[in-house]
Amino acid sequence: MTNKNFVTFREADVELFIHNPIKFCIRMLMDPKLGLGESFMAGEWDARPLPKDLLTLLIRARNESAKASKGKRGFKMTAVLLGKHTQLVRGVAWFFNYLQHKIRENTLLGSQKNIREHYDLGNDMFELFLDRSMTYSCGVFEDVSNVALENEKLLYEAQMRKYDRIIELLQIKPTDHVLEIGCGWGGLSLRAVKKFGCKWTGLTLSREQLAYAQDLVEKENLSDKITLKYCDYRLESNIYDKVVAVEMIEAVGHEYLPLFFQTINDRLKRNGIACIQGITCPDSYYDKYRRSNDFIKKHIFPGGHMPSLSAIAESLPASLEEVSCESIGPSYAVTLDFWDRAWLEREHEIRKLGYSKRFHRKWQFYFELCSALFEYRHIDDVQMSFKRF
Repeated sequence: MTNKNFVTFREADVELFIHNPIKFCIRMLMDPKLGLGESFMAGEWDARPLPKDLLTLLIRARNESAKASKGKRGFKMTAVLLGKHTQLVRGVAWFFNYLQHKIRENTLLGSQKNIREHYDLGNDMFELFLDRSMTYSCGVFEDVSNVALENEKLLYEAQMRKYDRIIELLQIKPTDHVLEIGCGWGGLSLRAVKKFGCKWTGLTLSREQLAYAQDLVEKENLSDKITLKYCDYRLESNIYDKVVAVEMIEAVGHEYLPLFFQTINDRLKRNGIACIQGITCPDSYYDKYRRSNDFIKKHIFPGGHMPSLSAIAESLPASLEEVSCESIGPSYAVTLDFWDRAWLEREHEIRKLGYSKRFHRKWQFYFELCSALFEYRHIDDVQMSFKRF
């Protein structure tokens, strides 16, 4: 269906409503990777049942197209259709967006700014879509094919299951002193210390998270066991029995991966154990990914970067050895679906906190894009353990 200002497409039970065809097409011609999300933010299109359904369709089509054309040579039809002038404009747009990402590198000062832009948006906002443990990372579900999203208790249970698996990988003992790089709102530290009575030091670059977590530790009367501080991991100098980082590696950056793992190595006692949970990019297109900008890097996580498993392996110092690696990616799709459901249901409350409609749509696109990518195994989330020798 089409008229002067509105276009509708239907494919595989997904309906696309383009409210502003001209602006939508211009954005897509300039930079499809950024244009689709930015157009949604601006309210120029919608999809039913959800944007995620359209995104899943597009990801599947792209993957199938890539498989079909693998190994084939010849000219690209898109180059002919777009013409040289449009290609030039697109190239300039790509270069500008790439530079925008490069200037957000995770230096000591850059990391503080990048973390502040996302994690200091307000604890009140995060409370509206996270579970009661305020855990902002992938949970672990027992059966991802059978999860009732209306039962929010299941998300909390999945987060506790994730924490328990990390604690098991770390082999925590009551006598241990654990370093957590990127302690979030304190959920993992509380879980581990309550179970084992170990000592815990958590680092964060978010003032909002630090204030919330410190208040929680005091309320639980665990200040003698848990120390939380505003500190970059590169500036920590103490030695620990165990080191853990849950979805913090995405804030490190490709250039700093060797330093990150060297720091973990240096902070560990001999025979100490480290555990990393992180989002990973497939090796097959890692090189292209790390040299480009995209919606998540530009609008959600400034300085964000997903390492590949090979990039991690190449960054390990000789005395730090990988022990195990397990994928939990499918559980992230479900985790994101829980967050997205709460985000949509509580839009009125979020708007009352002062966040705009554009901001709300931006985060909806973030949740649903990432859910589609995990569901289709386009990206992954892994739990890895290491031992220092």
